[in-house]
Amino acid sequence: MHHIVKCESNYRPDVQSFHPDPNSPNGREESYGLVQIHLPSHPSVSLEQATDIEFALDFLASNVKNGKQRMWTCGR
Repeated sequence: MHHIVKCESNYRPDVQSFHPDPNSPNGREESYGLVQIHLPSHPSVSLEQATDIEFALDFLASNVKNGKQRMWTCGR
């Protein structure tokens, strides 16, 4: 988990992905927060939740526990 957080956001809970996406409103991938939750892939997660440290770490822990760490580029 430590590696994923450091790699994805460098511990910044307020960051948005820098990856380009011409289909998104501001031209960047819609991934947000400490663990860069991709909102289009997780429609039940709000922007507020994605940028909340406690929610993001719980989200990451739950997914890592279930063997889904590969959904993060840094978890591959």
